[in-house]
Amino acid sequence: MMSEQDKPEENNARTTEQNETTPVAKAPETVAQMPPPPPPPTSKLIKTKRSTLWWMLLVLLVGITIILWAWRIGPFHTAVEQTDNSYVKGKTTILSSQINGYIKDVLVKDFDQVKQGQVLMHIDATTYDQKVTQAASGVEQAENSLANQTQAIAQRQADVVAAQAKLDQVKAQYDLSVAQLKRYQQLGDSGAASKSEQDKAAADAQNNHALLKQAEANILVAQEALKTAQVAQTGLKAQVNSAQAQLDQANTTKDYSTIVAPLDGQLGEVNPRVGQYVAAGTQLLYLIPTQTWVIANFKETQIANMKIGQKAYFTVDAMNHQKFTGHVEQISPAAGSEFSVLKPDNATGNFTKVVQRISVRIAIDPNQKGIENLRPGMSVISSVDTDS
Repeated sequence: MMSEQDKPEENNARTTEQNETTPVAKAPETVAQMPPPPPPPTSKLIKTKRSTLWWMLLVLLVGITIILWAWRIGPFHTAVEQTDNSYVKGKTTILSSQINGYIKDVLVKDFDQVKQGQVLMHIDATTYDQKVTQAASGVEQAENSLANQTQAIAQRQADVVAAQAKLDQVKAQYDLSVAQLKRYQQLGDSGAASKSEQDKAAADAQNNHALLKQAEANILVAQEALKTAQVAQTGLKAQVNSAQAQLDQANTTKDYSTIVAPLDGQLGEVNPRVGQYVAAGTQLLYLIPTQTWVIANFKETQIANMKIGQKAYFTVDAMNHQKFTGHVEQISPAAGSEFSVLKPDNATGNFTKVVQRISVRIAIDPNQKGIENLRPGMSVISSVDTDS
């Protein structure tokens, strides 16, 4: 049994427990309470479909393939080197005037096809015709002087012949007189000839000796006269040649008044007009020949295996990328920068390496369809097979 003292303690404990569990009345709220915050989102994994993964892998493979193909590496490495820095080339001939004058007529139009030797235009040649006539008169005068001198030489030659004949005659007389003198001297020694006959024979011999000396002098004079005439003839021949050269020059200058095509080809724009004054050196017409070729500027890293004679081909942008074939004809001996007026100086300052370009000349194979439509300056894409 519980004692009387223990009962009050038990009652006090119950009273305390009741007080703790009894709610206390709250004061009325005067301000509205905020709504409770939303619950935090819960992370949830979305399952990826297997087909999506395959599509992503396919796109990645296509991208890698395109990169490999663009850079020609890996399985796409090829011996064919290609560049779009290439153009059709041709020898553009500039036809210029070589004389001064007014244009008399123009016989061609813009972009006409012309043949070698075809007359294109004329420059008024009235002044040059007069110079030709004057030069022809000079030639005629020089030739007449030469003809007169030729006759004089013939006369001098005749004089030499006559002097020689006279010398022979006098020499014969002299020899005869000397022989008679010797005979009279022999007769005189034997008393068969008189003193007067001996003196007369001696006088004849002396006289003929003098005539012989005179004849010898005359022939020397005739020979010198002939030499003088021959020297004069040489000078007159030079005058004739000079006059003929002036005539040829006048004719050549006159021929310059006719502008002709130096070779087959097609003209550019025809700008000269009738009556226009042109000076020597004035550019009149542009002639583009039919022969063309391709200059392809490859990177220096592309020409390691290139050689003359290798097969090549190119497509022309202006002809719906029509394909033409050819072969490597020549390779430039230096990079394009070496031919520039202002060459780069890499010895000072910061250096930036730039890949250089090497020009390769591609000869176009003949007898291809559409080859006549190629024009200098057209853009092409060139390829060279370095394994060929």
